[in-house]
Amino acid sequence: MYSRKCLNLFLVGLAGITLFGASCSKVKDLYNETDTGSDSSSLFPDGVNVPTDFMWSSARAVDVRVAVDDKFSGKYFYRVEIFDKDPALGAEANLLAAGQAKSGQDFVGKLMVPTVAKYIYLRETSPLGVAAISMVEVGQQNTISVDGTKAGSSSKASVLRGSTSSALLGSGGLKAAASTAEAATVVVPSDAVEINGNGSIYVESNKSYVIKSGVTFTGTINANNGSSNVKIYVQGVWKNTGNEFNLGGNNTLIVAQAGSIQLAHVTQNTNGRFENYGAASLSKMTTTNSSLYINYGTLDVNEATVTNGSLTNYGIATIQKLSSSTSGTIVRNEGTLTVNNADFTNATLEAVCHTTIKTMKTNGATISIASGSLLSLEDLNATGTKINLAASSILDVTTKVTFDTWSNNLMGPSSGQALARLKKVELIKGGTPITYSGNVEVACSDHTPNEQYNTYYVVNSPAKIVPYDKSTVVIAGTSCNAGGNNASGGNPTDQTVTEVDLGTYSYIFEDRWPSKDDYDMNDCVLDMNITKFQNTANKVTKVALKAKLRSIGASIRFSTAVQLDGIATGNVKNVTYSRKDLVGTALPLGANGTESGQTYAVLPLWDDAHKAFGVSDTRFISTQTGQYAPVEVLVTVEFNTPIDNFTYGTLNAFIVNFNQNLAGRNEVHLVGYKATDKINKSLVLKETGNLLSTTDPFKTKANEPFGLLVPVSFVYPLEGQAITTAYPLFESWATSGGSQNTDWYLHKK
Repeated sequence: MYSRKCLNLFLVGLAGITLFGASCSKVKDLYNETDTGSDSSSLFPDGVNVPTDFMWSSARAVDVRVAVDDKFSGKYFYRVEIFDKDPALGAEANLLAAGQAKSGQDFVGKLMVPTVAKYIYLRETSPLGVAAISMVEVGQQNTISVDGTKAGSSSKASVLRGSTSSALLGSGGLKAAASTAEAATVVVPSDAVEINGNGSIYVESNKSYVIKSGVTFTGTINANNGSSNVKIYVQGVWKNTGNEFNLGGNNTLIVAQAGSIQLAHVTQNTNGRFENYGAASLSKMTTTNSSLYINYGTLDVNEATVTNGSLTNYGIATIQKLSSSTSGTIVRNEGTLTVNNADFTNATLEAVCHTTIKTMKTNGATISIASGSLLSLEDLNATGTKINLAASSILDVTTKVTFDTWSNNLMGPSSGQALARLKKVELIKGGTPITYSGNVEVACSDHTPNEQYNTYYVVNSPAKIVPYDKSTVVIAGTSCNAGGNNASGGNPTDQTVTEVDLGTYSYIFEDRWPSKDDYDMNDCVLDMNITKFQNTANKVTKVALKAKLRSIGASIRFSTAVQLDGIATGNVKNVTYSRKDLVGTALPLGANGTESGQTYAVLPLWDDAHKAFGVSDTRFISTQTGQYAPVEVLVTVEFNTPIDNFTYGTLNAFIVNFNQNLAGRNEVHLVGYKATDKINKSLVLKETGNLLSTTDPFKTKANEPFGLLVPVSFVYPLEGQAITTAYPLFESWATSGGSQNTDWYLHKK
């Protein structure tokens, strides 16, 4: 408003008006209706339209209800806190609401959520002091409900081994249950051809061969010579560590309970089958093209490669290096499987009983952990991997999980609970490397946080993150989960919230209402911080408003105040002002400390913004050269009857320009807010459809605002610099009706 500020340089005192500045060409009678004939400036160039229904808001109201999964039958309160960003960011995360809840008393409140926020973060602290964090996608919802009671507790596993359902394993998965996995007695056909000595054996189709008990064979067997339907039985010992055994298509090798093999390399071809009921020691094992390896006995392999086939273990298997690079591969453990190094690309790992892997790398893989089962790892590096946890299953990573930039998903069950115990989670930034969902508790105290406006992980409620050593999930011990999981102990106490700090927002105003001006949006820049005090019913008994006046880009005097929308003046018990010297003159106060003659409680912050800075004239403050220390005031309001849902939406901040004339005063409010009882109603009526919008008196005829609220401490433009110049994304935000560039206020030129 640099082109007009000189033309309106004056001081309104209690007795009259004194003219400042010899260059001013006109002195208005401020106690007559304002001359509003000039309306030449514009926020946007000609032809740029703002939707008529745009409310110019960077935050919106959302109703929320949170029902906690109360483990203490309503005897103690849980603390409920809701943030706009990851609480791990500390001061960067603003508290949107907080209170207490328990069985029979849900937390119910209203939030002002920044429109830039895709998620809100819910932190529930149990009576044992365990804080669990989950995320809820906001979208365009006006109401959000989180029902922790539907998560369900983990049921106690009663089986000796875990089990998986076909839904967990997906199509093509092996469905054999643990109860049917007992090793059958190997029966050798009576016409089987005996093998002994150390020579070379060439098998023939449709025949059976056997190394009998007490016999040690050290020769070679050629089973990849075009023959098919060949079965080779080992009841004794086959030992040859120098040659590869290639099991041809549709042929089978069976090691009986008392038999053993010690070979350098076993390769299985199309539909080949390798069944071990005894002991197998292999330097290398390769399965290809739908071939099948089943171990019921003891398997010791240095290097195993499973390609388009499957490896199923019911016994005890130890593999130093296990790899697969095809989507048709399934590695399933229903016994005891120990792997030193695993590399799965597009393959599937099914942990149906205790599976231990020291280091695992996955890419496009699927990992499924059955009910009552445990997958133990030291290090996991996952890219594009799906990890499915059944009810009462456990994923335990004792050193570090690295989730790479290609999206990973860790999913709990739809009922019951699972546990992912992760010592450290490191995210490779770019996209969203990991999404937690379903009824899974992620126990992790060292997790890469989301940044202020970048989401690297998502924990979709009812999934939640708790401290690493504070798991709350109880999982009964089985022979497949190393004792299960016991919840952390302690003595429960109420987790109440009595004081809620809602963070800092900025109000920015142009002062020339109902006329337009230069739209540098620095005539009044006011930071506001709300602290509210609550009882155990989550009702507000008192609020403390900390206001910080940071700039005056106006050469006219103005007052600043807030109206508490919906809160009757009579419900205010008293108001305490930290700077009594700044209030009570231009806006006279009643006995309870609110402005007299108002329906809703109006609280002045300062009667004269320039004088609040200690200057007697009407110079610009902190918008040109020279900086002034901000003026801070604290206004504390106590209520006769506690109220619900006090948010930034309750605060109707405004400025009063030209002070008051006989017909009422000029008030500058945000779009969507109503004026106080003392506004100049005749002026509003006169200018509606002329200078002002027909739908809102605090928008111009071109739907331009006179004030804005942003959910940060705003970096305002310098004097004469239009907001559209200082913030290049502002125009697209406005012309899109707020759907684009919602973070425009973070991108100053």
